[in-house]
Amino acid sequence: MITSVEIFRKIKVMSRKTLNPNHRILLSDIVSDVHVPQDSLLVLLVELENRGLIKIHKTTIVSVSLTNYGIGQETPPGGLTS
Repeated sequence: MITSVEIFRKIKVMSRKTLNPNHRILLSDIVSDVHVPQDSLLVLLVELENRGLIKIHKTTIVSVSLTNYGIGQETPPGGLTS
């Protein structure tokens, strides 16, 4: 089972591929990269958002971006399902 820490690391890797570390990453891109059902992924993303590491943009096309705090973290603090 994949953890929120692994998801966070994937998001960091994906965001490093752009010039802007706050670049929005599409939820569909994350799902295809980690091969996790979207519902399970959303639970882990909400956990990361609650820790202040990412921001979930709930628009027509859902995306996430790192927060300033998340950009500076290499290993996020533990959570309930880390």
